[in-house]
Formats: sequence, structure tokens, C-alpha cells
Amino acid sequence: MKRSGLIAYYGLIFGYAWGVGLAFAVFNPWMVRTFGPVSLWNPLVFLTIWCSTIFAFVIALLFDGVAGLRDLLARIFRWRFPLRWYVISTVGIAALALGARFVQASVSKTPPPPVLDFSLWPALAWYGLSMFIIDPGPLGEDPGWRGFALPRMLNEFNPALAAVLLGVIWTTWHLPAFLFSGMPQSSLPLGWFIVAMISLTVLMSWASINTKGAVIPAILMHWSFNRFSDLSHAGAFYAAMAYLLAAMAVIVITRGTLGRKPAVRPSPLMPAAVA
Repeated sequence: MKRSGLIAYYGLIFGYAWGVGLAFAVFNPWMVRTFGPVSLWNPLVFLTIWCSTIFAFVIALLFDGVAGLRDLLARIFRWRFPLRWYVISTVGIAALALGARFVQASVSKTPPPPVLDFSLWPALAWYGLSMFIIDPGPLGEDPGWRGFALPRMLNEFNPALAAVLLGVIWTTWHLPAFLFSGMPQSSLPLGWFIVAMISLTVLMSWASINTKGAVIPAILMHWSFNRFSDLSHAGAFYAAMAYLLAAMAVIVITRGTLGRKPAVRPSPLMPAAVA
């Protein structure tokens, strides 16, 4: 039942997301006249971003009943965990992204990002906070991918493999966005995007496991990744390498456990308890 629930979940979110992409590709004039051009705020695309969370609630209730629904809600709203995970999820990801951009600037002899100009910080802070609303990705995607899919993947595979597989699936789910100029992904190099997304998933899984399944660290990592990373053609290599090295370091240091304690047997829904 647990495995069937995970399969049903992936079937629904891929069926809807890729179905919308296929409809816009095949019936583009009619779809644009009816729903508007492809963009983050097209109603069908907006629902595509949120479908991972919407279907998570549906499948959790259908396959695990009220207990599954309560577990998912508990993960989404779990905020009491050590402060260091808030810092790692925001400042840590920003440091990786900005470090990559400083390396890129040094190699290419171009101006570095203006983060050391303190006069810009108030405007940047306001921009960052507003993007929690403007950018639907972190809030729309991560409760489903990290709150529903990740713990079930952990019940099927060892932590490192579960994180990498989830990263591959999450990245594949994004592929239709590369076909339409109205989507942010359309201007990004696909190969380095794949490396960055899988690596980010490993870091998200590491944070979630070490906060007893909380989703908030993943949301913050996703937000910080979107705000600070340069995944354009000029910066994608440096960003992808920064995230890849960080993910590999986490896997090596934790010996593939990502902080999960193997001595404690996980329940059907929850990963093993962690320190």
C-alpha cells in the first residue's frame, strides 16, 4: 500500500504536469487563447506547480487515511528544530551560490555580485521576502516532494540513494518547462540544471532527515537556491559544481546515511529518529 501510494502520487503529478505541457505544445493557439500564454501565473501552470502538494494531500488521505494526513500536516508545520538548520537552509545555500558567483567573477574577470554593498541590503531583503509570494515554487512544490514523497522513498531505499532518485524524479518533472519561453527554465542549460537540482535534493533530504521530517528547511533551501544561484549559461557550471561538491561532502561525511540513525526502525510514515 505504501509503495502503491508513492506510484500513484508520481503518476498523478506527472500526468497533470506533462499533460499540460503536451496540450500547450500540440494545441498551442487554442490553449493560449483560452488560458493565456505559458508563464508562472498562467492558471494551468500555477496548478502544475502546486499539484505536487495538492496530490500529496489526496494520496495521503486515500492510502494512509487520517493518520497520513496528520503526518503530512505535522511535517509541513514543524518549526521547532535547532536554529542551525534555519541558518544552513538560508545562509548556507546562499553562501554556496554566492561563492560560486565570486569564483566565476574571478575566473572570467567580471564584476562580482554586489552583496558587499550594504546600502543595497534593505532593498534585497524586501525583494527576498516578497519572492515567497511571487515565486510559487518553494511553497507550492516542497510540501509534496519533501513532506510526502521523501519519507516514502526513505522506506524503500537507503538515504543517499533515496535522495538522488528523488532528485532525478523532481528534475524530470520540470522538463516541460524548458520547452516554453515564458518559463524561467527555458533559458537555462539543461545539463547543469540537472546536476544542481539533484545535488540540491540531497541537501534538502539531509536537512529534512535531521529535523525529524520537517518541510520548512526544504522550503527555505529552495527559496535561497532560487534567489542567489546563477544558473544562466555563464554561471551554471560554477553553481552546479558548488552544489555537487556540497552534496558529495554530505554523503561522504555521513557515510550515505544523511544523518539518519539506522539503529531506530522507521514507522511506515516517518523516517528514523535523528539527533
